[in-house]
Parts: sequence; C-alpha cells; structure tokens
Amino acid sequence: MISGSLWFIVFIFAIIILFAIWYSYRLKIRYKVSSDDFIRGLVAIIEHDLDSAVKYLHSASTKDTSNIIAFTLLGDILRQKGDAETAKKLHISLLPRAFITPGQKARVYKSLALDAVALNDYKKGLEYIEQAISLKPDQWCYELCAEILEKLERWEDAFSVLAKTDGNKQILAMYKVKIGDNIVQDDPHKARIIYKEALKLDANCLPAMVKIGDAYMQEGKIAQALEWWEKALTEFPERADTIIDKIESAYYETGEFDDARKLYRKILKENPDAEIVRIRLASIYEKMGELQTAQNIIRQAPNKTLLIALDDAKISCMLGDNHSAIEIIENELEKLVKEKMKYSESLKEE
Repeated sequence: MISGSLWFIVFIFAIIILFAIWYSYRLKIRYKVSSDDFIRGLVAIIEHDLDSAVKYLHSASTKDTSNIIAFTLLGDILRQKGDAETAKKLHISLLPRAFITPGQKARVYKSLALDAVALNDYKKGLEYIEQAISLKPDQWCYELCAEILEKLERWEDAFSVLAKTDGNKQILAMYKVKIGDNIVQDDPHKARIIYKEALKLDANCLPAMVKIGDAYMQEGKIAQALEWWEKALTEFPERADTIIDKIESAYYETGEFDDARKLYRKILKENPDAEIVRIRLASIYEKMGELQTAQNIIRQAPNKTLLIALDDAKISCMLGDNHSAIEIIENELEKLVKEKMKYSESLKEE
C-alpha cells in the first residue's frame, strides 16, 4: 500500500508534468501566432505597406523575442520611414543577446551600417560594415563598404575593397581617376600612369582620356595633350562640351587653328548629330567672315534642335536677313507652346 507521502510526491510530479505539457503547448501556440505575424509582416514589406509591416513585425518580435530577423527588419523599416536614430538604437540592442548567431549578427551590422549612412555618420558606418565583413563577407558588404569609402574620399581603399569582388569595372576605373586626381598637381607623370590604368579597366572612361591630356598640358606638352583630347572628342562627340574648349585653346596657342576645322569636319562626317561640334565649326567660319558657309553648316544638321535653330537665327541676323531670323524664332516658340500644352494635358490625364 502506497503511503500518503508517496501519493503526495506522485501528485506533485503529475502536476509538474501537466504544467510542462501545458507550457509547451502554450509556447507552440504563441510561436505559431508569432510566426503568422512574421509572415504577414514579410508580405506587407513585399506589398510596400510599411505601416502594416511595422505592426506585424512588432507583434512577432514581442511574442517571440528570439526572432532576431523580425527585430532587424523592424529597424530597417523605421529607417526607411525616416527614423534612423530609433532604428540604430533597436539594432544595437540586438548585439548583446546571448542566442544571436554569427550570421544574424552580421545581418544586424549591415543594418547598423545603413543606419549610420542615413545619419551621415560615415566613419561609424564603415566600422559597422567592416564588422559585418569580418563575420560573413559577401558582395553586398564589399559594395556598401566601397560606397562609404567613396563618401570619405578614401579612393585607394575603395578601389582595394571593390577589387576583391567582381566589381563594376567602370566604377573601379573612376576610383583610379580619383586616385590620379589626388596627385596630379604634384606628379602629373605618375597621375598619367594611373589614368591609363583606369583605361585598362574601362576603355571608354572619358574622364581618364581627358585628364591624361590635362596632365600633359600641365607639363607644357601641347601636342600630346591634343592627341588625347582629340581622341576623347572623336570617341565621344556627344560629350563635346567637356572637351572642346581645351582643344580650341591648345590650337590657338600653337597657331594651328585650321586643324580644329579639319577635326570638326571629320567628326561631323562620322557623327552628323554632334550638335556642339557643328556649332563650333560654324563659329570658326563666322570669325573668318564666311557667314554663308557657317549657315550652310548649321542648316545641314539632321536634327533641328533649339540650339541649332537659335544659331541659324543668329547667323541670319548677321547676314541682314531679319525676316528669316524672326520666322525661325517664332517657329521655335510655337513648338515650345505646343510641348507645354501637351505636357499639361498629360498631367490632367494622370
């Protein structure tokens, strides 16, 4: 026969077992509710419903305090909504948690880096993203790190970081250009070497071509400077506004301005839409007093843009043909009015 004390022990043990079963069931129910809210939060993010996302993620993280991702996403949304300071505090609070995994910690550091960038604290952002890289390096981390280093104008470091990945060659080339810019005043020769390294990364890096010419000009090597500027203009006639003044100044200095006409005609033969080049060629003939030739060049433009029309009107005035000049200007004004009306109608339809 079981004694009374033994019955009491069995009773207590049974109570403990029942409590454990009940608590386990309650946790499962609570976890299920938390999981449902987390999923609803993710769906809200996909649907760009940030207010609902905040509500569901807050609910999920409250019911399951071990859901680091829910907390992290909640902070990310707060930052997107303009409250980077609160987002940063929330993300920092996750780091000391005992159950956080290295992968989760890396994810939190990524968010902290973005928080810092949003607060214009690039030095702190760099610290955070470097922590993320030390825990779990990936392409995204390296790219953000390079962007932050850009903001800090640490071009060599930015190049080194991005070069560790299959980074964008155009961006890497521009980093090289910036590195060259930092030394060109003191050492134009070394700067040219760096600019040429940029061209090896991106053969179409226009700034590198132009700056090689600039570096030669700094040393008084006009012929070499012209060679690179002419190359840049020939390959990028649509960007003539960034190069053409340098070319004309160099030609004036050497007394070989007729070479500018030859260059411009060659470019227009291959690129008749090169508007700036066409206008500059016409301007040369204007200065020579050959107004009719200048006007012919302008009127041969395949696209009658506003700039071309205004230059045509100007030359007409110089030729004494004020009637044609007025007619050209009136036509352009009529086009502008029609475009404005069309734009206004499109806004009404929206």
